[in-house]
Amino acid sequence: MNRKAAGACAFVFAFVATIGALSQTAPQENKSAKPAVEDIPSVRMIADPYPAFNGIAVDAGNGLVAMSDPNRKSLLLYDRMRGASRGEASLPLRQIVGPDTFLGMIAGIILDPGHQEIYTANNDIEDTVVVMPYGASGDAKPARVFSVPHQAWGLALGDAADQIAVTVEVQNTIVFYRRQVKGVEAPLRILRGAETGLADPHGIYWDELHNEIGVANHGNFRGVVKNTGGGCSPSFVVEDEAGESRPPSIRIFAASAKGDAKPLRVIQGPKSGLDWPMGIAYDAQHDTIVVANNGDSSILIFGRNGDGDVAPLRVIRGDRTGISHPMGVAVDPQKGEIWVSNWGDHSALAFDSGARGNVGPKRIIRSAPAGTPAPGFGNPMALAYDSKRDELLVPN
Repeated sequence: MNRKAAGACAFVFAFVATIGALSQTAPQENKSAKPAVEDIPSVRMIADPYPAFNGIAVDAGNGLVAMSDPNRKSLLLYDRMRGASRGEASLPLRQIVGPDTFLGMIAGIILDPGHQEIYTANNDIEDTVVVMPYGASGDAKPARVFSVPHQAWGLALGDAADQIAVTVEVQNTIVFYRRQVKGVEAPLRILRGAETGLADPHGIYWDELHNEIGVANHGNFRGVVKNTGGGCSPSFVVEDEAGESRPPSIRIFAASAKGDAKPLRVIQGPKSGLDWPMGIAYDAQHDTIVVANNGDSSILIFGRNGDGDVAPLRVIRGDRTGISHPMGVAVDPQKGEIWVSNWGDHSALAFDSGARGNVGPKRIIRSAPAGTPAPGFGNPMALAYDSKRDELLVPN
């Protein structure tokens, strides 16, 4: 078996169920069947009936802003100028949703204007990246689907390198594939190891002007993972270092980095104000790094060359901003704007790219009417009941 085939085989274990699903048709529901005697209908249900914005991407040339929606398992595309809301729900140009789309618990999203394609990462269960054509709508089939390690989150395209980078939370890894990847393929290279300092990476950007990659690092370190198995049934063990909680950080690498490479620069420390950094983007107009700081509902803007325990150059935060637990950021270089996707209230906001402080957004896109409650469910697991306070506890 050659190296490429062996590499692909080693990745099969995580993706067999997904690839099997791609080749089968879901069984049809028997609508005439009566409910079983033991079926008990729910008294009530707590659910969000509206799309919840996670990742966000902008195509300035085509006037599009797109959001990933893990709640309804859909992708939404809006006219970035005409989709603005004054309180009502905004009407998308298109919504991609349905069983044939293979969209699930999706996270990061990127747009490729050159090839007219939309990429989004299935973060849980599916372990895939779905690639849709620009014109897709409704229950459309993907242009292609490719397998990735479990808990992929962020995506970045390198046009010159013709590669796509994928962050993987649980494995403290960045995986690079050829742009046209399809099905189960071995990656071109992997960035992982103790020297990288990667610990629960999320958002990622590819700065081709300076040949750099920037990553938002949560700091949840699960140990250095080593594959000790073989064939299609590898086994994983933690070696060298045990799991621990590390400070959140922004880590900048050479775009060509691989293996256990050290970052070029690291922004980390109390002055940085980093608190659950999620989406991240590069603003070439201001030569800055823009970060969605989920923990304190803010947008942090750092100088590109920032290193160490440095404070942001600017912060967008406050009640007038409307920022509520942001998940994604995107930069529109044509309009000089920063777009922010909120997890907390069904909205996406456009700010001037030079904004700072407690300023209002220029435009708002909403997936639900203003003031609609957002349960904030992401991936709810075990449920607990607090009898003293008469409350339900739902860990996401």
